[in-house]
Amino acid sequence: MKKWLTAALIISLLAVAALGCSSNKSTSSSSSTPAATGNSSQAPSVAPKKVEKVYLYSNLGNLTATTDTSKPEAIEEVRKVIIDKIGIEIISIIPPKGSEDDKLNILLASNEPLDIFKGSMTVHQTMGAAMPLNDLLDKYGQNSKKLWPNDWAGGWEAMATEDGKIWAIPEVPPLAGNAVLLRDDWLKELNLQMPKTIDELEQILKAFKEKDPAGNGQTIPLLTSLDELNNSLAAGWLDFGYGNWVDADGKVKPPVLAPGYKEFLVKMADWYQKGYIYKESFSTNTEQVIELIKQNRVAGSAQWHSRTLGNLAPLRKNAPDANYVVADQLRGPKGNIMSMSGVTRTGYMINKNAKNPEGAMKYINWLHSSLDNYMLAYFGIEGKHWRWVDKQKGIYEQLNRDYLGDLITAGTYAYTVQFRTNNPDLTSVFDYYANQITNTTNTKKPALYNVDYKFDAKVIAGKVPTLNDITRMIEQETIKFIMGARPIAEYDNFLQELNKAGLDKWIEAYTAEYQAAK
Repeated sequence: MKKWLTAALIISLLAVAALGCSSNKSTSSSSSTPAATGNSSQAPSVAPKKVEKVYLYSNLGNLTATTDTSKPEAIEEVRKVIIDKIGIEIISIIPPKGSEDDKLNILLASNEPLDIFKGSMTVHQTMGAAMPLNDLLDKYGQNSKKLWPNDWAGGWEAMATEDGKIWAIPEVPPLAGNAVLLRDDWLKELNLQMPKTIDELEQILKAFKEKDPAGNGQTIPLLTSLDELNNSLAAGWLDFGYGNWVDADGKVKPPVLAPGYKEFLVKMADWYQKGYIYKESFSTNTEQVIELIKQNRVAGSAQWHSRTLGNLAPLRKNAPDANYVVADQLRGPKGNIMSMSGVTRTGYMINKNAKNPEGAMKYINWLHSSLDNYMLAYFGIEGKHWRWVDKQKGIYEQLNRDYLGDLITAGTYAYTVQFRTNNPDLTSVFDYYANQITNTTNTKKPALYNVDYKFDAKVIAGKVPTLNDITRMIEQETIKFIMGARPIAEYDNFLQELNKAGLDKWIEAYTAEYQAAK
């Protein structure tokens, strides 16, 4: 989400220079007036409107997936409209591709103008690069405060420190992004219904393997990875979402010690042995996963939703009727199978050395005051760069790629769920956003989701010298159990090996952080 083009920086600066040469909408120079020419018979001059400048580091992430850049004249058009509406001139700084964080650190350490940037509480707030926002929010940020839904816990809380100071505008709430998705067209072809139980899902995977709808033995019943498998399914065997938890003794422990997790591994190992789980799942990278989907081979997946839903367009070139559907009614022995993510600690900050913090907050608040304002900065001028297909339903169409969002900041999921493109190949993705990704009805939250973001990772690492070894051991041995490289009968031996590797220190360190944070 943080890759950029260096040349765009020159383009944006040229656009600013061009603005100073424009006609009656100049931001810094006054146009000639009758009074200035000495002609007193004409109307008195009107003072030019004062325009504030706000410098923006454009690292929202919207430019990352594109290899092209906005046209300078399009950036300028959008900039002028924003000036007319709010009296603020936005000067964007485009991060160099591949060195986004380096450029940001240089800007923060220099005297170069920078007001708004997307930053991390664990990095930028800790290093003293951001200013507290409480007073600015109270005075200029009421719309930003109202926009964030009350039931999205972990937003403002994660952007604050124990002293009550708020350091960033939240961007993303805890998300349920990993799910079991099945080829709906193949379910219908095989006369199968969407599963509601693990046994029903197993029968579907069995049918996919035996009936081979892809043909020539190419069907993959279930494609996944360890992390995605845990977050898509494991909660069905647990009392909480996949993650660290607190035992009856009051101590924090890793999920491999949670009651039910071993049983989950037993079932996954059985599926792997039967060929239901793709044999290369735990060594396949993202590019290979996408290629398998495009090749019309993947019948089911336990993955991050966009792996499948986001690649329907290339898939449909080979299979026009292909479609994936979320198994949102699927339940395990202990209920919901999907796990919510933890709290995200990234948000939009105002530089401690900002030249115009008031203007920065005014701009963020303006963006959060209406979807129209947000769409202007994100997609450009309505009717020229994009248009509403159905405004009531939030469906828009991009008319061209002249403007790609150079002036947008303060991205928020509160708006992401309010609009969608009219591209039919992305309908499933936006349906997932609207119906699944923040829905707590079909998910479980990790036991510590509301406190573990406060844990000090450096303190834990200092107390547990073997922390990386323990993490690596858990991952490697868990994969071995699923693949059958290690018999599940040795699971208790595995736990003893973790103890020898320093699990007691791990438990002690995490428990201390939990006690301090709760």
